[in-house]
Amino acid sequence: MVSKNNGILIGDIFHKRLTPVRHMLKYKVFALMIDCDKISQLSNEMRYFSYNKFNLFSIRDKDHGNKTNITNFLNDIKTQSKTANEVKRFTMVCYPRILGCAFNPLTLYLGYNSKNTIELVVYEVNNTFNGRIVYVIPTNNENEGIIYQNCKKKLYISPFNGNTGEYSFHVKKTDQELNIGIALKEKTTPILKAYFKNNIIELNDYNLLITLKNNISMIFKVILAIHYEALKLWIKGLKIKKRANVPNYQIEYIKIK
Repeated sequence: MVSKNNGILIGDIFHKRLTPVRHMLKYKVFALMIDCDKISQLSNEMRYFSYNKFNLFSIRDKDHGNKTNITNFLNDIKTQSKTANEVKRFTMVCYPRILGCAFNPLTLYLGYNSKNTIELVVYEVNNTFNGRIVYVIPTNNENEGIIYQNCKKKLYISPFNGNTGEYSFHVKKTDQELNIGIALKEKTTPILKAYFKNNIIELNDYNLLITLKNNISMIFKVILAIHYEALKLWIKGLKIKKRANVPNYQIEYIKIK
């Protein structure tokens, strides 16, 4: 039932703001890694996980992409993307709904070629204002198993950052872990860094229950942490920046040099 393309990622989120005030946080989370071609099969075979239905854990199309079928959404991206080799399959990494509740600041889609090498990375970024942007970036600079990528920031995420800046990403995938790093800078000034470091365990019903038992607060942690940490930054003196009027859904195909 379960393949190595599926898993539960258990680890820590690190978030460090560098300027104009320094601030750091760390909290434990878990995410699911799902083979997008097998998501319906997993839903049929697992007791506590469902696709587009209520369950203890679930993933719904309306929470991701353009709110249509996830596989069709990714097939459209594959068609529109210019990659050196054809993308054969995608895995997604996201926070699942837990008892119907979830918020995904970032969903990652990894597009693999026939040699099982990551050919394309899709970063789906959501804010707390119902805004979503999808950055689609081919890979061509893998260095010792680490993928480095960058793109211009085009969505208001934090009330203290505005819409401008440049992201840099790094992704490292092994059989044991999938580590994701994000940094933001404005011009030449580093603003913040975030990092998800984790271990991958087998995706099955028993491990889902144990993971939930050990992380029960995650039902509310992600969305509450965002607002709680924002309050602390405001108390430290950071000023809120005006949110630009942009579409609620954007998709950006990034050309690499």
